[in-house]
Amino acid sequence: MAKIRIVLADDHALIREGFKKLLIERENPFVELVGEAENGKELLEIVAKTQPDLVLTDIKMPLLSGLDALKEIKEKNPEIKVVILTMHEESEYIKRAISSGADGYLSKNIEQQELERAIKTVFNGVKYFSASVNAILLTQLSEQHAIEQTDISPRENEVLQLVAQGLSTKQIAAQLDISNRTVETHRINLLKKLKANNTAELIKKSAQLKMI
Repeated sequence: MAKIRIVLADDHALIREGFKKLLIERENPFVELVGEAENGKELLEIVAKTQPDLVLTDIKMPLLSGLDALKEIKEKNPEIKVVILTMHEESEYIKRAISSGADGYLSKNIEQQELERAIKTVFNGVKYFSASVNAILLTQLSEQHAIEQTDISPRENEVLQLVAQGLSTKQIAAQLDISNRTVETHRINLLKKLKANNTAELIKKSAQLKMI
């Protein structure tokens, strides 16, 4: 069986050595390391030369980030699988990686068996995300669903943003060129839709749902 040809990118040599021991320096390795990079630009150069099956890359690296390198690799060689291997599990990084075409997103704390499973899964055309990343994605989906379920109208959203800024009913009415009574109606509807008992709770729930 042909080995999976991999390029490993991380700006810390010790990290690269650690993963080489897990994947390469073992009996009957199922992968072949065809290149190492310590920054994003070097990664792109090595990928262009070696045309690997799969890339394992960190996010934060000198000269060019792993996410920027991911985007360029996918634009030029969409068939090459790219897996993010990082300590950064913030939602903005995950969303950007997915939108740029990442085939997987793993924590550096991953166990050897899961790392092997992830590489094989991605190589076979199925995306793979570690458990912690999946939990973040599920949270985002539930938050988006909650926002959709509130059925906030565009005008109510305008009022909500101004309420969050601390404006009074009179100030909101003047800014939106509507009556005070209309503003109060929107505020009441917002309280009902977000199941809030008062303005403070309304703002808190809106922030939790990332509506403000």
